Amino acid sequence: MNTRKLRIALTAVIAIIFCLVSFPAVAASPKQIYKKAGPGVVFILASEGSQMGSVGTGSIIRTDGLVITNAHVFAKPNSSRLKSDIAVFLKPGRVTGNHKRDLSHRYKGTILAYDTPLDLALLKITGVEAPLTTVEFADSDEVDIGDKVYAIGHPEQGGLWSLTSGVISAYRADFGGVTGKNLFQTDASINRGNSGGPLLDEQGDMVGINSMIARKAANGLTITDVNYSIMSNVAVNWLAGLGYTLPVNRQTTPEPSGEAADTPKQTEEKSIQPKTEEKVQPSQDQPVKEKVTPQKEVVTSPEKTEEKSTQPKEYKPVKEAKKTQKSGGGKILTKKKPYKMSKLLRDIQEMEDMMEEMRGKIKRQKEKKW
Repeated sequence: MNTRKLRIALTAVIAIIFCLVSFPAVAASPKQIYKKAGPGVVFILASEGSQMGSVGTGSIIRTDGLVITNAHVFAKPNSSRLKSDIAVFLKPGRVTGNHKRDLSHRYKGTILAYDTPLDLALLKITGVEAPLTTVEFADSDEVDIGDKVYAIGHPEQGGLWSLTSGVISAYRADFGGVTGKNLFQTDASINRGNSGGPLLDEQGDMVGINSMIARKAANGLTITDVNYSIMSNVAVNWLAGLGYTLPVNRQTTPEPSGEAADTPKQTEEKSIQPKTEEKVQPSQDQPVKEKVTPQKEVVTSPEKTEEKSTQPKEYKPVKEAKKTQKSGGGKILTKKKPYKMSKLLRDIQEMEDMMEEMRGKIKRQKEKKW
């Protein structure tokens, strides 16, 4: 009897230890990653009411509509001004390939802060009522060369909310002479239109912000599969400097040993604390007005904008929250030209004309009743 009780007790202890041990999370499939992060990815159109506009991608990082993206998406060709007409489109439940249907959830976007050397911008979607799906940050310090990554965006000549995959190829520190501008090189397919979109790990968390592509060398030789993403910690630290505290899912892996070296990563949450209060309650959004200075960079869109920061409680422009060193180098390997979106813009305009016509009919019907 004593032996039986001892076995039961030993089994119970082993079961408790088994439950307490942290096991690495299983890597999600590409389909699972897309379903998790896709709804938090937005389509951005910045224009001045013409048939030429800049298209980009962004990630919703807070349920009230804060979006992180690239600053160069909003630059105007041959001008120090930013594009003033910013539209943000939420992902539909299912992407059909029909622009009129896929881009039916349109909202106005407002620039809250931007940093030209780092090529980061913070937007606020206005007019949203329900809490939005977010893309969570991962700790980019825990990302290794060879790690599998995924990108979601709107590549030129491709489909909206396209999913591509690849691996981390290399690191680039202080890119272009900009202190703290640390990048991942990846072979995940990135093209114009992907700018500002997320680079995701195997748990569907954001390890980078897709920013630059290399397509042609100085001697005209074609370059392929050399794309760059701003490390997520660069963005998290920049946001923290502005007073925005955002959680970061830290990736931890066991010591490599045989087959265990390929075991997927496990996540645990941490936060980077800014100097201001941790909880931020937005009130009124005001656009940032700032002088723009162009810089040379390997980018997917022609122009650049200069940094500006805000107080998170009121979203009001304040003085520089962080000084960054201007780029002293970095060749432009991609041809500089506006993103041509004539077909897409025509579809959007037709959709808006239809909505305007419907509003007119409703108004006339109400007038008849009276």
